[in-house]
Amino acid sequence: MREADFLQQFLHLLNADVLGMNLEQKTSLLQSLCQKAQQAPEKPLPTCRIVSFITGRRPIDEAAHPGLGSSDNTSMICNFPDPETNKTYILFELNGLDHYSPEACDSFRLDVTLSFTGTDNSQHTYPIPGWNKRPIEPMIFKKVPGENPVLQTVSLRDIAGHNLVLALSPEKDFLPIDWSWDELDHTVRAAATDGTDPFTFGHLFTQIVHVSIRLIHDDVPVAAAHTLLDVCDTRRYGSLYQRIVERLLVPDTEQQAQRAGVAPLDVSFHPWFPVLKIGSDKADLYTDALVEDIVHKKRHLTDPKWLMRVGLYLELLTCIGIFEAVKEDVGDLLSPAERAAYEQHPFFAEIRTRLNPRGWRKVWQLREISFPRFGVPQTGPVCSLNLLQKKKATLAFLQVHHDDLKHAIALAGKNEYNAQETWHRVFRDAERAVLRKTDDAFPELGFLDNTLKEIILWHQKGRTALTGTSLRQITNFVGDQDGLFASACNQYRASMNEVAEWAKHHSLMDYTGRECVPYQVSLLQAYMEKQTGQVERLQRRDGYTESLEAIVKLPTEFNVSSELIFELLSEVPLFRMLTADERRQLANTAREIVLGPMERIIIEGRAGSSLFLVGGGSLEVLIRQTDGVDKVIDIKSRGDVVGEVSLLTGAPRTATVRAVKSATVYEIGKRQYQPIIQARPDLVDELAAIMRKNMQNIHQQREAYSNEDASIAIKERIWRFFFGS
Repeated sequence: MREADFLQQFLHLLNADVLGMNLEQKTSLLQSLCQKAQQAPEKPLPTCRIVSFITGRRPIDEAAHPGLGSSDNTSMICNFPDPETNKTYILFELNGLDHYSPEACDSFRLDVTLSFTGTDNSQHTYPIPGWNKRPIEPMIFKKVPGENPVLQTVSLRDIAGHNLVLALSPEKDFLPIDWSWDELDHTVRAAATDGTDPFTFGHLFTQIVHVSIRLIHDDVPVAAAHTLLDVCDTRRYGSLYQRIVERLLVPDTEQQAQRAGVAPLDVSFHPWFPVLKIGSDKADLYTDALVEDIVHKKRHLTDPKWLMRVGLYLELLTCIGIFEAVKEDVGDLLSPAERAAYEQHPFFAEIRTRLNPRGWRKVWQLREISFPRFGVPQTGPVCSLNLLQKKKATLAFLQVHHDDLKHAIALAGKNEYNAQETWHRVFRDAERAVLRKTDDAFPELGFLDNTLKEIILWHQKGRTALTGTSLRQITNFVGDQDGLFASACNQYRASMNEVAEWAKHHSLMDYTGRECVPYQVSLLQAYMEKQTGQVERLQRRDGYTESLEAIVKLPTEFNVSSELIFELLSEVPLFRMLTADERRQLANTAREIVLGPMERIIIEGRAGSSLFLVGGGSLEVLIRQTDGVDKVIDIKSRGDVVGEVSLLTGAPRTATVRAVKSATVYEIGKRQYQPIIQARPDLVDELAAIMRKNMQNIHQQREAYSNEDASIAIKERIWRFFFGS
């Protein structure tokens, strides 16, 4: 940098608008920092760095697997009786304190500032009351055998080798419980529509929180770092869908019954009811998975934030679109405050431009209940044709709903890492919802003959027998078509694949293979094909017991014995060159990951700095050709290693790796491997030889293979990555 560049940047910084600081305060801060730097020029000022969120990792991983933890990027407001049940963790590291004596380290202190920035990070507001430069104690995670880690307060003189932890309690810290609503920045309060909290409809049920951590010495901030935290209010999730049922479907059902001159009718006979009942249950299931991931630090989704945002935007787009479509018929389903926020606030600008009330008006026309008529079998208070009305309304609803889904994906933003696995989970939760809520959604079925009901639910087109019963007479009545379960499975999978293909074309999603949701990840498909093992694998991947009939959560499973990992490491050439103590050191900190069918652990072209040792099952290695087709080039099994190129050089992933049926892998990161290599630089030559062979195999499978690529100086890249020069 030249002097002119330095001066230009300095003046730009000095003249920048800083919330809560005038020119005098800014110059005073700069002078204090300069004095600190001049007091001991041989000692660089300490630095503070927040550990970023990394897909697939959780903060509590840091306790047992140092260097493999990551900060939360998402937080939730929940309804737990004890707010301490729900914790959000920000990991951060302080560097440079090793230049100071233990006594000098004790003179440093930490503080944190929290500020709401709106649902889209567009607002610059004053800090949350009580959270402006709030002092915090340095804390680390402490490993507890067989249990989740606990927080332990430490001295700054003892933090070497540790990442520090900022622990937040969303209900206490982000709601006006320990602070006053009236003291909150007016900009945040002005957007509230249905309560005195910052997560109302007017806030889109969300806030992005700006988190700033500072290191202070003699009242001078000498280091700082910040991050953003996406916070959503799960207490209000699904409330707009419920409003449609209670304030639209229930009155409409009553009015239709009155016009038909029949007794009052339950809303479950309304043609719109099945899609809303089953859809709400699907959302409840994946929201439960989000809560387990975000609150309890499980691993249903490697990055739950994207699905949280997609689900939020989808509810807003669909429900407000319906509200607009039926407003002239039934009145406004938004309150006056909600109407003002929707029509005027910038938060809703993108929502307003993407609504489809015309499409929803067409779907609303398909709401007529089929009451009993002569010559048509009766199914309770309606005739059997009501089932066809429900099918027609459901298909039309899903078509417009999935158009809204495309807009929701666009608003949520690009997801290159776990969109495919997220789609797998949502699809299976939809299948579970169909199985769980069919009796509630289709009460007409309870009035049918059991054999006919079984066929309507389970028949597969082209099959001539079901449970030993001849279908000829029955299929003459209903036709040889897929039953409800097979139809729901096939149509929903096709629709989700169409949305994924659209999103991939618009660079919003990426997936491996011809389809985003292949039939191999379908619970219903596996169940109907009597693939018991596949059903069990899919259920266990999503945290449930093997039975498809009952949704029962599995107990928490803790990591496998490090002795088993140690024995496996001893069989692998990449680790055989290490001493027994070095292998045991890696085994003690390796992170176990269990993969479900077709689940990816590595994605070609993405960043990474860890490798994975296969402990069980099989993985397939794929590379993308110039025509976009993903080609399988290898199968990995127990004892094989994938991802070593990124671990040893920091290079982007060279291939995609996914489980075939299911697999267990053990992750080893740079932080675990680096001390070993730095202590024994001679290992670089042996590692380079092994890597060169592996990379040549991958390059030879590529259509754009060149000798120049294969002759990359592997040794030099490994050296730079671990030694920095």
